[in-house]
Amino acid sequence: MSYYRFPLDELEKRRWLKLIRRKNFTPNQNSRVCGWHFPHGKAAGPTRFAWNEGKAFPDLVIGSKRKRKMLSTTVEDEGQIEPDPSHLDTTPKSPSTSNILLLEIENEMLRKENDTLKKELEKQKQTFSFSQISSHPDRVNYYTGLPDAATVFFLEALLSKFDLQYHFDWNVQKISLIDQLLLTLMKLRLNCGVLDLATRFNCSRATVTNVFITISCALYDILYVGMMENKIPSRLKNQTSLPDCFQAFPNCRIVLDCTEVAVSNTESLDTQSHLYSHYKGGTTLKALIGVAPNGIITFASDLYGGSTSDKAITADCGLLQQLEAGDMVMADKGFTIRDILPAGVSLNIPTFLVNGQFTLEEVNHNRLIASARVHVERSIQRLKHLTFCPTSHTNIKNMPTRCSKFVFVSQIYRHPFFVK
Repeated sequence: MSYYRFPLDELEKRRWLKLIRRKNFTPNQNSRVCGWHFPHGKAAGPTRFAWNEGKAFPDLVIGSKRKRKMLSTTVEDEGQIEPDPSHLDTTPKSPSTSNILLLEIENEMLRKENDTLKKELEKQKQTFSFSQISSHPDRVNYYTGLPDAATVFFLEALLSKFDLQYHFDWNVQKISLIDQLLLTLMKLRLNCGVLDLATRFNCSRATVTNVFITISCALYDILYVGMMENKIPSRLKNQTSLPDCFQAFPNCRIVLDCTEVAVSNTESLDTQSHLYSHYKGGTTLKALIGVAPNGIITFASDLYGGSTSDKAITADCGLLQQLEAGDMVMADKGFTIRDILPAGVSLNIPTFLVNGQFTLEEVNHNRLIASARVHVERSIQRLKHLTFCPTSHTNIKNMPTRCSKFVFVSQIYRHPFFVK
């Protein structure tokens, strides 16, 4: 008996493999097929098997130059001379089993090609996802501001326990929860535009807005309402991360300042009068911001009209009820709130000029306060640099009713819970 190599022609090789019916078999250059399986010659292929007993296999029809070329060039035999094609029967036959097999193989190849093209098309539509960066801590930190993937997964676990009420009253099912969280953190961390996020996550801009507002509000409920609302950090907690500039003020619990956001004029003169800020020279909304000594925003009031004084906002916002005897509040000169502070709570503001010239002691005192109070200014500046924050001439109808939600969502990635 002789042994035949597998054909080099891919189509012919597939035909042989289909006839042989051996599962999980891939031939190599050393693979051979026993000549006993070729009762009609090598050109007809291996057809003699137990499952083919009793079946008739017509001779191979050689009717084209392509088949004659394939017959002479596909495979080299060992120990046997290929039969002369002129000796074969060239009488036209009805469609043979081998021709049907060839069509089936060709159909299978086209199906695989179609599947390949579909995969390429899906790859082009592939969206940005957390799975692409989760194994790279530096990328996780760049896109989310959080130290590692474990922290992001922890936040996802917290969100999964809530029944999310989407802002637009329709659920987002196309994007997984972890990727919705990634989208929100990217907006907070990198200030990515809505169109940019819609392109990255292969969704509409309305979906981006729906996801961002929904996840932001949920994070606010978890990280602020659940952990910090009516619970600003105590003096002892502040002292665990007290900067050097606050070493002279160890009992400082909070640093206060107000910030304003310009809004458009309204038709009502009474409303315009309430909103007009003499300091800014226009209609504004005003909020009180409180910052811990380490620079983390720990309090934000509701929004008030620009004409409201710093003292009136401080008295009405609910901050004073959280202060305890022994606490110290640091603020600017405009906060003349000493008379409304709870008993035992002190106020530290720059010294007013009384006698025409500051004394050396007053100069040093004001310098120490300025170096410490700058933290609240930087926190407000960091807040206003975020592109999703309304910072200039926003329509009053679009302003959030709760400034605290707006503020705390903007600094989720710097939440004390996640700061190492």
